[in-house]
Amino acid sequence: MAIFGISLKNNKEQQELARIIMENDKPIIIGLGMAGTGKTFVSVATALHLLNEGYDSKNGGKRSCNNKGSGNYHKIIYTRNPVEVGKSIGFLKGGMDDKFGPYTAPLMDTLESIESISEYKVNKNDLARKIEVIPLGFLRGRNFAPGTILIVDECQNLNLASLKTVMTRMSDYCKVILLGSMNQIDEPEQRRKDKCDFQRVIEKFQDVQTPWVGIVELTKSMRSQWCAEIDNLLGEIDAPVPPRSYTTTWGDGTNEGVFTSEEI
Repeated sequence: MAIFGISLKNNKEQQELARIIMENDKPIIIGLGMAGTGKTFVSVATALHLLNEGYDSKNGGKRSCNNKGSGNYHKIIYTRNPVEVGKSIGFLKGGMDDKFGPYTAPLMDTLESIESISEYKVNKNDLARKIEVIPLGFLRGRNFAPGTILIVDECQNLNLASLKTVMTRMSDYCKVILLGSMNQIDEPEQRRKDKCDFQRVIEKFQDVQTPWVGIVELTKSMRSQWCAEIDNLLGEIDAPVPPRSYTTTWGDGTNEGVFTSEEI
């Protein structure tokens, strides 16, 4: 199987993710997997494949992009929650591009990888111009026209309200691709929970056996053998951070409660 001039013959999990993305009856696709399994790589490459050629999952043939039906796509949007690893770096100067630019570096890394191994003669900067990058906080109120593919990265850091907002931006003949790893949670609010909101959403879809949602888990790290071992090993000890209890006395009364900030 090849997508956008890239062979996936050696990785059946990546083939399955690409296949489900290209299915016309799956408007919502969830890609799970540890760091380095190629979730973003396969999703972006498949989206570019659909954007440039169109795809009919019934016969595997190319279709003209007339933007009137499923299998015809004309726009890719990439978004993610601007969450840093560890302590926040604070305020960034400049306009929206300056503020959000550092968070899109993983996308540019992905495009560079596509450029290096695709049989097509492509340039990562030309590919970047095919993708609209939007901060997650600016999605409220947006309505994506038919033929749009929305890729949402690092979904493990999103709360339920954000996930609901993302999935309700779709028109007919759109796709939303949600990507994440439960071992890579950086958002303090989600780390304190037994299950992050992304996992709860996935389990809800699985409980009701939603036919229009495709879920694929990737387990084979393409980055390095050490990446997979470290992710698994440290994931076993990376438990949620519980709220810290406190007792304070003011005047003649005693107040009890919990701190809600991980910084305290």
